Amino acid sequence: MKHYAKDYTVGELMCVTLTREIEDGDVIVLGSFTPLAYASYILAKITHAPNSTLLAYAAVDFRPFELSFIRAESSATRGAALLWTMLEDLNSVHLKGRGDVEAISSIQADQYGNINLSVVGEYDKPKLRGPGGAGAPEVIKMHRKMIGYFPGHSKMTFVPKVDVITGTRYLIGAQERIKSGYRPGPIRYITNLCVITKEEKDKPFRIDFLHPGVKVEDVVNNTGFPLEVPANIPETEKPTEEQVKLLREKVDPYGTINFDFKPGKERLGYLKDMLNKELQAIGYA
Repeated sequence: MKHYAKDYTVGELMCVTLTREIEDGDVIVLGSFTPLAYASYILAKITHAPNSTLLAYAAVDFRPFELSFIRAESSATRGAALLWTMLEDLNSVHLKGRGDVEAISSIQADQYGNINLSVVGEYDKPKLRGPGGAGAPEVIKMHRKMIGYFPGHSKMTFVPKVDVITGTRYLIGAQERIKSGYRPGPIRYITNLCVITKEEKDKPFRIDFLHPGVKVEDVVNNTGFPLEVPANIPETEKPTEEQVKLLREKVDPYGTINFDFKPGKERLGYLKDMLNKELQAIGYA
């Protein structure tokens, strides 16, 4: 019998929801340090998906580690079954479509399955410059399913059409993916309000789950494109007491997943506080 937590944050709810997307045996690719996604992968590995394979940096099948901005890479490489180069990673996993899960986030996402990590506004005169795509364009096309997480569900993020297409899932449909040697799979976005899914190129995003206390109109009014709204939408499953305990005590004791929810200067201050705590923990402060 599951014992659901009464005390949890929206970040922990999103993290656990993402964790439940991971199946035992999945190949999980960790991109740039995205705290909420990292926490979900490690939580899955130490709970229901012990046979999943974690890939990050140059590390293959590494042991779960405590989240850290300072020690993430060294922890992964120290606990790895083997080390390889980025070229070996790309040729063995990404380009062959062997990855199952790698959650991304984005400045903008639209109704067509496109994401924008590049700029907001005109490309040559942007209002906001993003971090760029890095490996995201390959990730969202080639992995079995595309998962994104968005801490701030709003019309600024979910737009009718992205300003710049950094990457897209649906250049080709499911049958074309199979013919090309890639597995078909959905786009699923986990936000601070709900879970939405797009299953095919010509289908709209559908509201699959509403987080506790969230109403349909909260989602619809904060989305810049039409959604499929089923007659009966279930509530997102809450985190269990065990999952929250593991997150807070073993996976993420420094609260790195909260970083994704901090705006601007507050984020910078939070980062400094976390780095100081990490340095104190390893005796360098």
